[in-house]
Amino acid sequence: MKNYYVSFLFTVLLSILPIENYACSAFLFKGKDYSIVGFNENWKSMPGMVIINPAGVEKHGLSWNQLVSDTIVDEQKTSWTSRYGSVSFTLLGIDMPCYGVNEKGLFIVELYLDKTFSIKGENKPSLFWGQWIQYQLDNYSTVDDVISNLNNSPIIDWWPTFPGSHFFLSDKTGNTAAIELIDGKYVIAHGDNMPIPILCNDQYAKELNVLNTYKAFGGTNTFDPSKSAWSERYIKAAHYLQQYDSNLEESPVDYSWYVLNNIGRGEWQLIYDVENNNLQFRTDIGTEVKTIDMSKIDFSKTTPKYLDINIQTSGNISDNFMPLTVSINDEYVSKGFPIGYENAEFGKSKSYQSLLQNIHNYTERIYKLDK
Repeated sequence: MKNYYVSFLFTVLLSILPIENYACSAFLFKGKDYSIVGFNENWKSMPGMVIINPAGVEKHGLSWNQLVSDTIVDEQKTSWTSRYGSVSFTLLGIDMPCYGVNEKGLFIVELYLDKTFSIKGENKPSLFWGQWIQYQLDNYSTVDDVISNLNNSPIIDWWPTFPGSHFFLSDKTGNTAAIELIDGKYVIAHGDNMPIPILCNDQYAKELNVLNTYKAFGGTNTFDPSKSAWSERYIKAAHYLQQYDSNLEESPVDYSWYVLNNIGRGEWQLIYDVENNNLQFRTDIGTEVKTIDMSKIDFSKTTPKYLDINIQTSGNISDNFMPLTVSINDEYVSKGFPIGYENAEFGKSKSYQSLLQNIHNYTERIYKLDK
């Protein structure tokens, strides 16, 4: 009864909290000689790391139950060896990214989606959602690869009393997809079903149907970006991306930053220049734009490296990464999980202490890092 009451209470709270609290936006801006991914994380000021993840690492999966239990959990486990290295952005420590891109150009990000819950009843191993993202980055090189292997991938575990997310994916070829879990089933927008490569915080099909009521997209309604509501970020982004004039001096990368800032500047922001294989990012704390040249990273000959996502510098920071240690990862995990999980009691609970120890053990065992 207590667990039911807690779940009910969280459902009520979510129904009255403004969606702005959990708002994100992702898009692919593609032209003749450019392909740019843009992402806004609109939530709150957060600690976090940018991590270089090596290829060739043997890993095993962690469900939510396995993360928070102080005893051995009798559940199926999945294991794999990372085929590809990646750069990930994380609130929750190594192998638990919010988003990232691998060396083959596969990009994945999660965006909050109400009424998204785990698939129940399947006799398959589960992965906590952050590790599920890393699993895809470790194993697959294209959007099509992820989709074709989706039913063979582990089940996604969300927070136990909080809705989950949907995912925006893109790859080197400019292919995109939105992956959603609706009523216990995967719903995928891809190819002809994803004519506008933008994802925000409602179901993709619903956002697209609304967009199609506007003049520029086949409808009759007029849209004024200067007067748009927060909930219209999808429509606003679509209009901005359509209006780009390649004859102007503004580069596609600069214009992508313009779009991000005008649809609702996020606490974490990312631009991925696919053609030039570099990442640009900033945060509300580290406000200057930083660049990572992914072409200079040898993912086969590295141990995990990190830098603070809020680093106070600008320009190319590819050489600023430092070796990740178990204690440094522990520090970020201890700060990140109580923020990531919207549950005021979690940070004081026995489950939280078990989670800290289990992630400590996982990091030590998998990566054999210095203490």
